[in-house]
Amino acid sequence: MEPGTVVWRETAQSLLRQKWLIMGCILLGLLGASVFALSQTERWTASSQLVIGPAVPPALVGKLSTSADKSGPLGMDLPAETQARVMASPTLLKAVVKALGMPDNDQTIQDLAAVTRVKAVTDNAYLVTTDGPTAQKAVDRANAIAVIYLAQRNTEAKSLLTNLAEQAQARSKTATTQSRSLVSQIDEAVGRGDNQTAAALRDQRVGLATEARQAADDAAAMLKALSTVGAGSQLVTPATTDTASSSPMVARDILVGGILGLVLGFGLALLRSHLTPYILTRDQAARASSAPVIAASEGHRRRVWRRSAPELPQYEITALGAEASGALARRELNPRAFAAGAPGALLVVSASPTPNSAGIALAMAEANARDGRETLLVLADIEGTPVLPHLTGHEGLTDLVNEPAATRAIRARKLFRPGTVADLYVLPPGLNHEETAEAVGPSLVPGIVADLPPGYSVVIHGPASVGRHGITPLAAAVDASVLVVQVGLDKEMDVARLTGALQFAGAPVLGVVLIGTSPQDETLGIPLNYKPLDAGAQPMR
Repeated sequence: MEPGTVVWRETAQSLLRQKWLIMGCILLGLLGASVFALSQTERWTASSQLVIGPAVPPALVGKLSTSADKSGPLGMDLPAETQARVMASPTLLKAVVKALGMPDNDQTIQDLAAVTRVKAVTDNAYLVTTDGPTAQKAVDRANAIAVIYLAQRNTEAKSLLTNLAEQAQARSKTATTQSRSLVSQIDEAVGRGDNQTAAALRDQRVGLATEARQAADDAAAMLKALSTVGAGSQLVTPATTDTASSSPMVARDILVGGILGLVLGFGLALLRSHLTPYILTRDQAARASSAPVIAASEGHRRRVWRRSAPELPQYEITALGAEASGALARRELNPRAFAAGAPGALLVVSASPTPNSAGIALAMAEANARDGRETLLVLADIEGTPVLPHLTGHEGLTDLVNEPAATRAIRARKLFRPGTVADLYVLPPGLNHEETAEAVGPSLVPGIVADLPPGYSVVIHGPASVGRHGITPLAAAVDASVLVVQVGLDKEMDVARLTGALQFAGAPVLGVVLIGTSPQDETLGIPLNYKPLDAGAQPMR
């Protein structure tokens, strides 16, 4: 299988495991969007389009000599973006408020400015969009903005043309007056015989006459242009009444909320899956233990805040133990061959306290005994939950602490109790719960196992850490071990450290019994670096 396929498969599995989180985020997004949409004030939108033609002919404005004559911003052909800002400005909207009979105050003008949008579509075409509490009021506002702007622009243009025409007429009269005053000066120069001065005055009089005629023509042109002001400006597309409000759009908001919830759910699910330190899949368990998963049960409980190991029903524990024992007996794992004639010993251990590991150890011992081998089950978990109620009150492992070394083996065999099936014997934890007995008791297990008669198979159940000695005392008594891993409870780092400790102590992990796997986890649970040992190796006896 390609590496990319593995990544996508693990991603899909992690999303399936977090399906309730994703669904919760989607429902949260839908609920939030619904509350937001339904809490919005009903709002209607209307749009009008207007076209603006030239106000003052540029040819006339260009003939003026001073910039002061070019005053009047609405009457001039301003840039498109500037005119769009003027339409949406509070100055113009104040006139709109008065025209529509709205309250004439600053708050009303600011509210109208907040919902008014003017866009320059082209250099002379504009789209005015505004909102209102009703469809008709939105239409009235959009049309009023366009009409009032056109009217004010025409008024300003006419005022500018009138002002410019008056200025031109004044210049014409001034030039004419000055021209007439030169007649007497010319006559005096001729009477004195000063022909040169007379010629200069005549030229000056001609220039003043020309200037007077030009100013008169400009004034006439500007007065004529008054009749054409606003001819190219009109409201081409008045606003019309909508049949549906623009806000709230409940369906759209709920759809957006659902999409955002889905994205949030996917993100949280992937983040939680990749950042969680707990083992969630078969592949993670196999990778942490460097051993394949030999038995697994599906989990039905989801742990969110309080993480615990739910106790499996007895029939499920028995099935898991039988499956794990059968995998070892059939050499599916190709375990290493044990020394000829020596008893085979197996340690069943979990990385965290769980009531299920003791039950699986008992089930594996029962399966081994049913195959006709005398089997001893050593319950070295001093503080664990009793798996055999009828042995709770008997002496056991901790009571051997004060026994002399010479007679300890004989006394230990006398403490063996019949198990649940034939050929199964059990060494219980014992009655002595003193601190010394609980600390030293597990260290006696290697001597007890070594003193057993030939032919015994031993299954030991113990915690991951035993007093000050760690896992070493129990690992020294066995040839191999089996890990019981609880999905969502055991951390990957803890399992990896326990695996390393067992390997170092001479009790390599042969397989993993996984409890609580997800139904979506369809992987085999075999580590990528796993290599079967010699196929001719003998199975565990």
